[in-house]
Amino acid sequence: MLELTKKYENIITEVFFVVIGASILLLNIFVFSEIIPIFTPFFNIAGALIAIVPPFLIYYSKYKINKEMESEFILFVTDLTESIDSGMTLPIALKHSAKRDYSSLTPYVREISTKVDWGIPFEKALVLFAEKSKSTPIRRSVSTIIETYKVGGKLSDTLRAIGRSLIEINKIKQERSASVQSQLVTSYLIFFVFIFILVILQTFLLPALPSTTGTDVSDTGAEIPPELFAQTFINFIIVQGFFAGLATGKMAEGSLVAGFKHSLMLITIGYTIFSFLSQFQIRLF
Repeated sequence: MLELTKKYENIITEVFFVVIGASILLLNIFVFSEIIPIFTPFFNIAGALIAIVPPFLIYYSKYKINKEMESEFILFVTDLTESIDSGMTLPIALKHSAKRDYSSLTPYVREISTKVDWGIPFEKALVLFAEKSKSTPIRRSVSTIIETYKVGGKLSDTLRAIGRSLIEINKIKQERSASVQSQLVTSYLIFFVFIFILVILQTFLLPALPSTTGTDVSDTGAEIPPELFAQTFINFIIVQGFFAGLATGKMAEGSLVAGFKHSLMLITIGYTIFSFLSQFQIRLF
């Protein structure tokens, strides 16, 4: 019941911020852009951030909690293995582990211990825990533990093997993250070079074109207004920032959710720089 209430609260919060952000964007398009056009980029950024950032932070916090649970699950398995090896029965070992702090995993460990105390089978308590965790590594580990428990294998050996495999997987992820740090920096530098080129085009080269009202692009004399170039460049920034951020997050953390964090950062910085600098047009000739 508590989880359901929190879920609805998160949905209401997300909808609230999306409505506020969308309202700011609509007001900017129909009102502020006519009254104070120099602040149009600022209101665009503010509206977009209000609409996107709070819902993303709610979703990203769930992602970080899951990652923390996966990390703490390794400690829980290790502690449970040591307790069983010392001669404790499974219920006593669970009680002993429930007294320890496993951060975001602690309520789940205590819930497992309580259910086993009440007479609920150990494998059923683990299945319920795996479903609530919504973590693929935890589900796989729990599935292995349950199968071993059912066939009567030595539980401590299985737990020890699972703990070792999880530790190895965690080390591989950390090594991958460390090895791509230079590529992460390179991705950001490439994006900022791209922004710099667009700013030069918009600020120096386009004003230097022969036509003062627009750019002649055909034999019929049809002209492209300068505003269309600016909007096209902004679209380039959004597309480039979005996919560059996703690729960066996938390389660094192995997750598109983490990549969206980089996308949001790149798009915000790129749009801000381009929008404010492109307001100054300098003629070279």
